[in-house]
Amino acid sequence: MGRLATLPLLLGLLWSTPLLAATAEDFGAQPEALRIQVVTFGPGTYVQERFGHSALWVEDTRLGEVALYSYGVTSHGPAAEVRYLLERPTYWAARLSVEHSFFLYRARGRSIFLQELDLSVEQRRRLLARLERDVNPETREYAYDPLRGNCATRLRDALDDALGGALHARLAGPAALTHREHLRRYTRDTPLFQWALMLWLNDDVDAPMTRWEEAAFPLELARALAEFSFMSELGTSTPLVRRSHDEHLTTTIPPPLAPGPTSLTRGILALLVAGAMVLLAVPRAHTHRRAFQITFGLYHAFIGATLGTAGAIGFVLMLGSEHPYFGLNENQWLAHPLSLALLPLGLGIAWGNERAERRARHCVGVLALGSLLAVLLKVSPTSHQDTLEPMTVLLAANVGLALVHVKRWRAPQTLTHRRGASLRPEPLPPGDSTRAATLHSPR
Repeated sequence: MGRLATLPLLLGLLWSTPLLAATAEDFGAQPEALRIQVVTFGPGTYVQERFGHSALWVEDTRLGEVALYSYGVTSHGPAAEVRYLLERPTYWAARLSVEHSFFLYRARGRSIFLQELDLSVEQRRRLLARLERDVNPETREYAYDPLRGNCATRLRDALDDALGGALHARLAGPAALTHREHLRRYTRDTPLFQWALMLWLNDDVDAPMTRWEEAAFPLELARALAEFSFMSELGTSTPLVRRSHDEHLTTTIPPPLAPGPTSLTRGILALLVAGAMVLLAVPRAHTHRRAFQITFGLYHAFIGATLGTAGAIGFVLMLGSEHPYFGLNENQWLAHPLSLALLPLGLGIAWGNERAERRARHCVGVLALGSLLAVLLKVSPTSHQDTLEPMTVLLAANVGLALVHVKRWRAPQTLTHRRGASLRPEPLPPGDSTRAATLHSPR
């Protein structure tokens, strides 16, 4: 209801206030009158908002004008989420209205944190010149990359240019976490997406990175700027951030400092293990009964609909995405398009189709062998991909299914009709070896 109530206000503001900021021709003509602040917008509710946003607030105190320089402007067309996974969408830099932008972020429940920079006159002049060049229509566009070319990295590069490369040199040390660990932190409140993302990403996000690369995350950039100091013109060490304050606070919980598996991963693992244990606990002679057959088939269908779908999407991303993070992926040995085939085959097993069960057995055999290969790759010194979280779930699914198939395959065989009802041969009378066995349906 709160969001619905703010909709008329948002529409009214959009109608009455221009989004782009119009500044005077001599805006920033006197750099000593410039006041520059880094603006960090906190994480939002939706997945695409979970990583925050960075921008620069530039105020000309002489003219009394302000502008927000943002590198996060784009157009959202149909299937925007799919485009983000498959392509590098076009983003551009723009000079926006501070009042308008802040209103929209407050209405979206996003926090706003300001850091005023203590820059020399020359550094302010260089920074404004870089910003104006970047918002020029001829040079403003760039191909967006979520980890190496986004709003935070563009702002970071502009600041480093103004500081003469001092920021890059200071942040050359190793970061405490990898890209994967940061992504796990920021997506913790969206466990389904987090688990799928951990499955789809390859070892490109597991390589050690520097704090410079870590500053691709807006909150990490703000933290790095707060710790940064440089040599002033007087030869003294000067903190880059003169003062900072919260412009707007929200109840949104910030990402945890340490990554970790979510309750969803534990829940799926427990469900798969419990399902496999229940099926394995059934006596071997009873594995051809109708109730077991239906349960067995639905268990296949569940794995195909969930893990199979996620694996098939990962396979499409591996082949078709422009992002290097979705390239060759060890998790494809555990979940790939063959896993998705368990959905229709599982329904066929539940219906009593023997051919569907034979085909499912072959699929599960291939998945079990792939799981064994994934484990061997994991212990190999040449493997650097963090596959632990998806592997625990997928191993439980693949190995559990394989064990149940072996148990059912070794059970005493009975003939079944299409719906799976058992057809047992009638026993022959003693000494009558010429009489053919007749078949009858059980009552």
